[in-house]
Amino acid sequence: MNNSELVETFYVAFAFLVQALLIFNFTARNWKPEIERGYGWIIYALGAPSVILGALMYVNDQPWIFVVPPLLYFIWAIFGYTVDLWRPIAWRNPPRWSIFVPYVGLFAASLILFWVSMWYVGLIYWIVFGVMYATETILNIYSHRRMKPSAPILES
Repeated sequence: MNNSELVETFYVAFAFLVQALLIFNFTARNWKPEIERGYGWIIYALGAPSVILGALMYVNDQPWIFVVPPLLYFIWAIFGYTVDLWRPIAWRNPPRWSIFVPYVGLFAASLILFWVSMWYVGLIYWIVFGVMYATETILNIYSHRRMKPSAPILES
């Protein structure tokens, strides 16, 4: 296996690992929230290897479509970790647009670009990743079904 094939293997393995863990995370959020609360931080922790992967892709002269997705994921993971875990901010309900837009935008952009890049790896990778992305997205949206705007706290 030459260096280019090895780098591509790392890239594909990471992209599929992210999708598998997101599917697990959103499944847990829907049906076993205590699991998601205990292990959800791992999704953000994947930002560390994603920045290494992005740098690896860059130094190996890979096209931008392989460099950008892991770097966007890294930025999203740092941002998400900050607003959800390190300095928690109530931004989801009601939506705090200054956080919601970059959070969702970075998340969606990184995953969509991972999916698009799979086209250049192989059709079967593109199809399987697309199915996983659709599954993860449906589970994610379903996990927000119970969210209603918070009622103001009345002081007596």
